[in-house]
Amino acid sequence: MRFFSYWLNSLKGRLALVTSLVLIGFVLLISGVLEHAYRTSLDEAKQRELQLYIYTLLALAEPEGESLVLPPELPEQRFNQPDSGLVGVVLDGGGQIIWRSESALAMPDLQFYPLPQGQQSYMRIALPGDDTNYSSFRQGVAWGLENENPFTFVVLEDAGPLKAQVGQFRSTMWHWLGVGALLLILAQWLVLRWGFAPLNALANALKDMQQGGSDRLEGNFPRELRPLTDNLNLLIENERRQREKTRHTLADLAHSLKTPLAVLKGLSLEGNSKAASKTLVDQVQRMDSIISYQLQRAVTSSPKSILRGIPVAPLLDKILDALEKVYRSKPSDVRSQCSERALFYGDEGDLMELLGNLLDNAYKYGNGEVKVTIENAEGGRKLTISVSDNGSGLDRKKWQEVTQRGVRADQQQPGQGIGLAVVMDIVESYQGCISAMPLPQGGTEITVVL
Repeated sequence: MRFFSYWLNSLKGRLALVTSLVLIGFVLLISGVLEHAYRTSLDEAKQRELQLYIYTLLALAEPEGESLVLPPELPEQRFNQPDSGLVGVVLDGGGQIIWRSESALAMPDLQFYPLPQGQQSYMRIALPGDDTNYSSFRQGVAWGLENENPFTFVVLEDAGPLKAQVGQFRSTMWHWLGVGALLLILAQWLVLRWGFAPLNALANALKDMQQGGSDRLEGNFPRELRPLTDNLNLLIENERRQREKTRHTLADLAHSLKTPLAVLKGLSLEGNSKAASKTLVDQVQRMDSIISYQLQRAVTSSPKSILRGIPVAPLLDKILDALEKVYRSKPSDVRSQCSERALFYGDEGDLMELLGNLLDNAYKYGNGEVKVTIENAEGGRKLTISVSDNGSGLDRKKWQEVTQRGVRADQQQPGQGIGLAVVMDIVESYQGCISAMPLPQGGTEITVVL
């Protein structure tokens, strides 16, 4: 029981067990079909042979009144030898034996049913008081000018040699089928070993990575396993980046809070209380801004649901509806194009953060026109997001500046200048790319490929 439990808990064991059972079933089926076909061919050959003996007896028979007589010596010597295994019998219309060959003298009483004229019958029979099985062929004939005298010619032959042939064929067949089955099992084992080699390589790569030999899954894996290995490498890389990001964020937060904390430590409330209160409020607001910034940076997470596709269209509609309410005083002509089948293989929060920041900038810095296009590529493995507006536009130098944290394209607009930086972090976490292109009619088109 433990042996079967071990094999059933293994993919290779399950496949080996199922294929072995199928092979055994196939061998049993093919052996039965081959043996049946061989028996049928032997029976047909024996029937033709016995029919030839009948024709020989018919050629030698001579009428004598209402009976038939055959010569005492027949050309086939086995008819003339007792216990030779070949017996000839002639019946009249009433089923009475009117002639039997010399080989049938020592046999027990023979009883046969007569056949009508032209009818034939081949079968295996066993005679009363005799353990030997016989192949029997009977044929009904009519003798005379008016066919008024019916007779039945019967030929029996010992079926022992036929049975021995079948046994020898069965023995030979099982010998070669057994050899073939063993070779197939060996080939099956080799095929399973070769087919599961990539999985073993994957397991070894994981083990090597756990022991610190590598920081990613390395190997030439087949294309069926590449989505799995690519996603695992992506998870590993994003987990590493997330740890680094958390460590860096904590360090940045501590460093950023040093200055306002130092100011608060040196604050004196004994002098100008109004100025002190204003300083206190300013520093608290600054600390709140710093904490909000660092928290937003920290929660830009790595993808967690990369194996499950998230529909993009509902999220886009939700974001556009919210922005319409936020910028109600600045209405915009929004044109969106997104297939209902477009999917994003990543974290839903990342997608909302990315789309929200890009569209918020388009509303904020555009002059009333916003266009967004989202589509899948490469069989759904890539997602392309394009957002454009008709604002003042960004050249290459300005684009490099605004992607830095805390830098805003328009200082007159409210904000902390971290929106595009968050977008850059998200794009980097998915190993994607982002680009900005000024439009001839004014404005900027930002394209993201994840």
